[in-house]
Amino acid sequence: MQRYNVFNQIHKGLRGMLYNTALQIQQTDFAAPEADATIQQLEQVLLFFDTHAEHEDGFILPHIKKHNPQLVDELEKDHDVDHRLTQTLFESIEAWKVATQPDQKELIGQRIFFAFNEFIAFNLYHMNKEENVLMYQLWKHYTDAEIHQMEGNIIQSIPPQTLFAESRWMMRSINDKEVTGWLSGMKQSAPAEVFTSFLQMAEDELSPERLARVKTALALA
Repeated sequence: MQRYNVFNQIHKGLRGMLYNTALQIQQTDFAAPEADATIQQLEQVLLFFDTHAEHEDGFILPHIKKHNPQLVDELEKDHDVDHRLTQTLFESIEAWKVATQPDQKELIGQRIFFAFNEFIAFNLYHMNKEENVLMYQLWKHYTDAEIHQMEGNIIQSIPPQTLFAESRWMMRSINDKEVTGWLSGMKQSAPAEVFTSFLQMAEDELSPERLARVKTALALA
């Protein structure tokens, strides 16, 4: 039986943020006015990742600590490393904001580029570890219903505006089957206005071909 992977959807959304932002940074002239949009997106990504780590520390890892304290200690240390990488990027962002000369901004932009590459590499490795090691510990000790409850507690702790922004990245980053399952669950259990808002999100983010397949699967075509 296929077990529930609590990390799959959010991690795909987070990876989508990383890939998209990395490309945007590579294409950005940090001495030009349009660099502001890249900096704003980078700040949002860093905040999303920092909050995601806090959610895991608060709502997931305590359930594993009594079963595998060594693994939890390792993952918490990973989160500390991630936080330091984040702070390095925020320091460079602040330096870029106060720089007044184009050559200064370009030089700091290069620092941001390399620092974000480090951030990406570390987080891709870390998320793989969670899905290849931590997830199996959750499956070993908890039922899918209990794992869903952990996820529900996380969702309840997230402000609606932040949750919707994260969900948009997830919608962009998951496959048709996953979109269909997500929307189908909402259609069955969420208020009608919530389902409608997420269906609109799918219409905004998916290609016409993908949207048609999803609507057919949902019997909405």
